[in-house]
Amino acid sequence: MATVKRKRARTEDGAFRGDDPSTPDINEAWEEETVATTKAPAKKTAPKKAPAKTAKAGLPHPQSAAYKAMIIRGEIKE
Repeated sequence: MATVKRKRARTEDGAFRGDDPSTPDINEAWEEETVATTKAPAKKTAPKKAPAKTAKAGLPHPQSAAYKAMIIRGEIKE
């Protein structure tokens, strides 16, 4: 499938080309360009993450400072 895209016409020097008022049915200031459209690639699904470690009942989260302090004090083992 192709679409028509308009872009501003330029001279050989690269300057914008103006419209000629003597030709009211043709607009020389714009050029039409046919662009081939492609189908968008399918979205990739993210890999599933492993379930997070759950904290034991009554203990703080394993990555928290309080949990690490309990390990240092010897109250719990890793």
